[in-house]
Amino acid sequence: MEKHYIPRYLHAQPQLLWWELDEVIVLSVFVSIGFITGKTLIFAVIGFAMMKFYASLKYSKQDGYLKHFFYRLGLYNPPGKKIPEYWIKEVLK
Repeated sequence: MEKHYIPRYLHAQPQLLWWELDEVIVLSVFVSIGFITGKTLIFAVIGFAMMKFYASLKYSKQDGYLKHFFYRLGLYNPPGKKIPEYWIKEVLK
C-alpha cells in the first residue's frame, strides 16, 4: 500500500516564509513600482506597511470581508453577474 501525503489544511494558501501568497503579491507590486520609478527603498517600505495593513484587515474580519470591502470601494465587480450598487437596499423586479 502506497503512502500519500494529505495536507492538513486543504483550503490554506501557499506561503512564502511566514507570509501568505496574497500578502507577498501586495509587497511585490509596490517593490516593482519602486524599481520602475527608481525609488525602490521608499516603495519597499510603503509596500511593507500596506502588506501589514492588508494582513491585519484580512485577519481581523470574517471570511469574504475583503470582497465586500473592495466591492464597496468600486474595485471589485464579479464578471457575468449583475449586482446592484452597495447603497441600494431593495431590489424591485
